[in-house]
Amino acid sequence: MLGPGTKQRAPWEGRVELGQRIVAVDASQPPCVELTFADGYQATLNFQHFLDVGKVFEPLRDAEFFKTAHPGSHGSSLEWVTADGSEIDMCADSLRMQAEGIWDPITQEWKE
Repeated sequence: MLGPGTKQRAPWEGRVELGQRIVAVDASQPPCVELTFADGYQATLNFQHFLDVGKVFEPLRDAEFFKTAHPGSHGSSLEWVTADGSEIDMCADSLRMQAEGIWDPITQEWKE
């Protein structure tokens, strides 16, 4: 039990700094995306698990559309814009946590 005035540490604290920025995206090899973050950290993420679930990611199953990925919101997200102007986006912080093995988006669990 935590004492008075003590807060439990968030799972990412001390492991990754929030406020990540994506500065470069290469989505030329669907379903993988290569990301470069502002601090120079680079990662390749396989998005197949997103493509396999849910209607929201359905447009990403089109390889040509998938390749249009780009940094959004001044780098705070990875983004795709559909023909009707709607957006599919993913938070840069969560992508960094996934890349560093801190967060598992499939099980939706924090890793030790």
